[in-house]
Amino acid sequence: MSQAPKKVLFSAERAMLKKRGLLNEGGAAVAADNTEVLKAIEDLKVVILKATEPKVADDLPEVSVLRAQLNELRDSIERTKKEIASVRQPGADDTDDDKLVSAALELDAIVSATEVATHNILNAAEDIDDKVDALKERVTDQTAVKMLEEISGLTIKILEACNFQDITGQRTSKVVNTIHYLEERIGSMINIWGVDEIAKVEVETEAEDEDAALLKGPQLEGAGISQDDIDS
Repeated sequence: MSQAPKKVLFSAERAMLKKRGLLNEGGAAVAADNTEVLKAIEDLKVVILKATEPKVADDLPEVSVLRAQLNELRDSIERTKKEIASVRQPGADDTDDDKLVSAALELDAIVSATEVATHNILNAAEDIDDKVDALKERVTDQTAVKMLEEISGLTIKILEACNFQDITGQRTSKVVNTIHYLEERIGSMINIWGVDEIAKVEVETEAEDEDAALLKGPQLEGAGISQDDIDS
């Protein structure tokens, strides 16, 4: 097998090889040490990878803004927990501790009370109208008859005015439904954070005036002191 002819080096190539120590005294090229070359390539590769890694400095404006926003978000969550706990305390036995439930019950009581009062007014107005008609048949004085007719007209106005109960009842029912909707949403938020998490939130109680504490207004049915309790 014939050997490949030696490559003739130009003067510039010989000078470069000699400068790098790859040319012996006889002018022949010396084989390069591949191990050192490969190691140098690996070292260079590591340096390049480190240089291209994303670095986040704590002193960057963007990082400071993000940290501030996260702190604000955390504070908002804590405030929301306090607000929820102040409205509905999980596990509370007394409806007074659940402001939404208490408000819904009070509105239902308003609807019931106005409904009873309206029926009483309607019945009384109808009785008055019946008695006026009976008097008309017995009275011959035209002036008196005219006055009785005016009374009949007034009773009709009373009957028409009692339509307010239907309107207020419908509007109040809408408010009650909205309260129930809020109850469901707040209940969902309590479940997300956990009942125990909300229960341990300290709620700030507002100082109540002594006179205001005594004036609780009408109590719901079954609550407070009844007349029977007072009589006994």
